[in-house]
Amino acid sequence: MSRITTIGINPNTGDNVDVSYGYDTVPGFKPGYFFQVFSNDEEDMRSDPSGEGLIINEGFLEGIERERLKELGSQYSVEIRFDKL
Repeated sequence: MSRITTIGINPNTGDNVDVSYGYDTVPGFKPGYFFQVFSNDEEDMRSDPSGEGLIINEGFLEGIERERLKELGSQYSVEIRFDKL
């Protein structure tokens, strides 16, 4: 698994968010990229069962394609660094 963590911007609120993305292979599932967004908003943290404020979790088990990762990165103002994955 590869993982990069950076700061993005929530397109709905303009707030800074923590973003993690990378590539993963989970046995029994489709390998591919993942994109996760964690809010620092207290309400988001309370509504997430993990308490981490997870608001986007695409591709965590069933990987997403490269183009979808680029789309999500663009939405959250994150430059996807494929050369680091």
